[in-house]
Amino acid sequence: MLVFLNGRILSRGEAQIDCFDRGFILGDGVYEGLRAVPAGGSGGARIVGLKRHVRRMQLGLDAAKIAVDASIFERATDELLRAEGLTDAFVYWHVTGGVPGEGDPVRSRVPGKGVKPTLFAYAEARPPMATIVEPPRKKVITCRDVRWELGWLKSISLMGNVWAAKLAAEHGCDEAILIRHADGAGASEPTHQGVVSEGLATNVAMVLPGPGGESRIVTPSLESAPMLAGVTRDLVVTWAPEIEQRRVVAEELELATEIMLLGTTTYVSSVVEMNGRVVGDGRPGPVARRLLNMLKDGIATGRDIEA
Repeated sequence: MLVFLNGRILSRGEAQIDCFDRGFILGDGVYEGLRAVPAGGSGGARIVGLKRHVRRMQLGLDAAKIAVDASIFERATDELLRAEGLTDAFVYWHVTGGVPGEGDPVRSRVPGKGVKPTLFAYAEARPPMATIVEPPRKKVITCRDVRWELGWLKSISLMGNVWAAKLAAEHGCDEAILIRHADGAGASEPTHQGVVSEGLATNVAMVLPGPGGESRIVTPSLESAPMLAGVTRDLVVTWAPEIEQRRVVAEELELATEIMLLGTTTYVSSVVEMNGRVVGDGRPGPVARRLLNMLKDGIATGRDIEA
């Protein structure tokens, strides 16, 4: 595997990061996960929703007060994918607060004057999107969202997500849907109460029956709970404007005929089991199939490319 590190393409064995890097010591940094697909007639590869990813990472860098122009990763990604000979790939961007300069304290919450940010990226092959013929199936648990309030910031400090992922694995599940409780709620508050936020690295959508027998698709609004403004979510709600964006309470998960997870590597996945209970008929539903095909077609025809 080759990696990009501070302006150079290196082998994994050659790449070295200082043990006092603020990302390692303090978790001070932000990241992005992206999907590369073939660029079509021009050859090579392109990043799905590239400008959306750059904007989101720049927003995170500015919030973290790390002085880096996120657009530097556009060229770095091209170089890395060419060096690896990849077109279908997952690409990871990562920036930390960097390494303390000479005379700076090695473990200070506030960075010293001589600190230089660390820029890192890698890419790994993924199957072509055309091979995803139906929504991937996921088993999930629901659990309390114990993370901080800046859910929109893609911090590399992912202990809250890691904790939930381990809990899901202990229950034989692939994912967790996180439920945010009101301030002051006890730790034993049941997960069928509260507000739905997101998955471990995904946004959530669901199909709910309407009062007249019709179905409607809903997804938690970005303002309803601390959560990531997912690029895949943005594409899906833009191309399917009938999706309602609103506050979703946890009890509605129990009523859903379909539950879906939206993400860069999960695309549109179907939750077939939640907390040991079968969702729908235990298979990907018609809405998940439609949204997945819409997403694939939109990317294949370049509708995700912004001017």
